[in-house]
Amino acid sequence: MRRTFLYGLMTALLVAGATTAPRAQSRTQTLVAVLSGGSEAPTVINTGAHGKAIITIDPDSGEVTWAIDVFNFPTGLTASHIHVGAAGTAGPVIIDFAPTNLGVSGPFRLSGSTRAFIARPAQGIRSMEEAMVAIAAGNAYVNVHSQTNPGGEIRGQLCPAKAGDNQFNGIATCTPIPQ
Repeated sequence: MRRTFLYGLMTALLVAGATTAPRAQSRTQTLVAVLSGGSEAPTVINTGAHGKAIITIDPDSGEVTWAIDVFNFPTGLTASHIHVGAAGTAGPVIIDFAPTNLGVSGPFRLSGSTRAFIARPAQGIRSMEEAMVAIAAGNAYVNVHSQTNPGGEIRGQLCPAKAGDNQFNGIATCTPIPQ
């Protein structure tokens, strides 16, 4: 009888523990950038092109995923990437989107994912995790390059919705433009 009671008590405790145990939370973070020629640096571009980039970073898998919608793009697409750098400054590429639809104009979408990054030790980017820290904090931007403006046609700073959204260190150097 005593043994049956102990087995029953242990089973009940195991079931209770399994249902109340903390669950692993995803550290996936989504950032948004509103793209325009007015955000280009060092020289603002007068263009009717605009767009929106949604970037998701997943530090557990080391993957960066993107969906970029572009509208009114006047001349052919030549490149698109994430650069490290603050708003109003030009910085080096850290994530290349490697678009396959080069030469496209008008409305289009770029989408994909990668685990590859370009090391930039001078900017403190030596690993994919450091690239993600810069992106999560808003110290990175999306740039879409064209045949007419090879330095960039439209650009937007990647921003978490609020500082608490940065799951790496809680710092947000920018806030997004209201949607």
